[in-house]
Amino acid sequence: MVSRGWWPLLGVLLAGCSGTTQVVRLETGQGEPIVHVPRTADTEPVELDEDDFQEGMAEVVRGVRPSPRPQEAARVLFQMDARGGTYTYDPRSRRITPIEPGEHLDAELPEVEVKLTRTYLAWCERTGRKGDCLWLLVESPTVTGDGRFALALALAKGAVLEEMLETFKDMADPEAMVAAALWTMTMYAILWTVPEPFSKGVAATLTAVLIVYVGVDTFKGLIQGFRRLWDESERANTFDELREAGERYGKVMGRNAARAFAMLAMAAVGSTPTAFAAKLPKLPGAAQATVRAEAQAGILYGAVEQVEMVAVTAEGITIGLAPGAVAMASHGANSSAASQKPGFRAWKTHSGFTKAMGKAGPGKEWHHIVEQTPGNVQRFGPEAIHNTENVIPLDKGLHTRVSAFYSSIREGITRSPRLTVRQWLSTQSYEAQRDFGLLAIENIRKGIWR
Repeated sequence: MVSRGWWPLLGVLLAGCSGTTQVVRLETGQGEPIVHVPRTADTEPVELDEDDFQEGMAEVVRGVRPSPRPQEAARVLFQMDARGGTYTYDPRSRRITPIEPGEHLDAELPEVEVKLTRTYLAWCERTGRKGDCLWLLVESPTVTGDGRFALALALAKGAVLEEMLETFKDMADPEAMVAAALWTMTMYAILWTVPEPFSKGVAATLTAVLIVYVGVDTFKGLIQGFRRLWDESERANTFDELREAGERYGKVMGRNAARAFAMLAMAAVGSTPTAFAAKLPKLPGAAQATVRAEAQAGILYGAVEQVEMVAVTAEGITIGLAPGAVAMASHGANSSAASQKPGFRAWKTHSGFTKAMGKAGPGKEWHHIVEQTPGNVQRFGPEAIHNTENVIPLDKGLHTRVSAFYSSIREGITRSPRLTVRQWLSTQSYEAQRDFGLLAIENIRKGIWR
């Protein structure tokens, strides 16, 4: 069981989490941290319906080979040591370590654990999945320790769990896929219970993306809710008590956040930060996430793989970025990293650009990543629009398809039945428009957006 000595430390983090303005501090290693206040207009989680979720799950499991020991695989992914008995957290190495390594189960298993395990196996059978359907008994003969948290989390995500099984039904071992996602979510969520900084590597990348998908406030709510779930799961003596704790947490999450959490956790299975980030543009909700990244987290969506550390405090969230990573739009386009590149040139008009640069090339046309609309020129200045980083050559056919896409109404992307993509995008920041523009080119080129 977990040492109660942690709870005073957790209380420090929980204090002040409600009723205060949450900020995101961006540490780039270049001068003072940048303080970003998330925009309240973008606080709702990215909307994912059942079809979106199943489409995303089908996308991220391609090529995934689930481990026969999913709990161990998740520990390795998040650089966590196996735990037993009481444990502590080393802020230097950012590792969870047993205080007394090598502790084992008593020879005579506690009756409460045995009864809970039998009820869990009966539940698996009632739901049409025989045996250890969530793979909670691979490392222990009873449902104990982290298995309790995994079971409670599974019960919190009841409907989402069924949607996952439906997605994986034609695969060789659907339950192995569900177990991989469940244990990844569980071991990652356990990182929420330790003092800051609480995530690095793949966990840090996952945290940054989850913040973008669900928003800072919802993310903080997920952490607080899981800490309550952790405590209730420890005290639970029966399956019904675990179910009640899980269902309470399910209400905290909501369906959208639960789907986003499960989808992103599945995408992280067996990944490096770079491999994980490469999957993101193909996922449902990527368009909304692209324009929300700067609004919620103050970062470019394309830079999430450069997130090295994330810490949660009472005041908000601190994100540590790799040196040189582009962090925010608020500095203005002409002072951004792009304008500092060798050979960068800018003009006040498109005709000035084409006069200096000439034709785009055989079969190609010049394309503005951030469009040259009057509103954009007025907001960002003409030199932010007509420059060698924003204007690129595209094949004529691709350029035509991209332009048509911007002029179309795509409710699945904009969540509006009236606005065109161009109208919806025009209200976003320069960096958000640029990130979205690059995503649109890639997705239209690959046929993901038609």
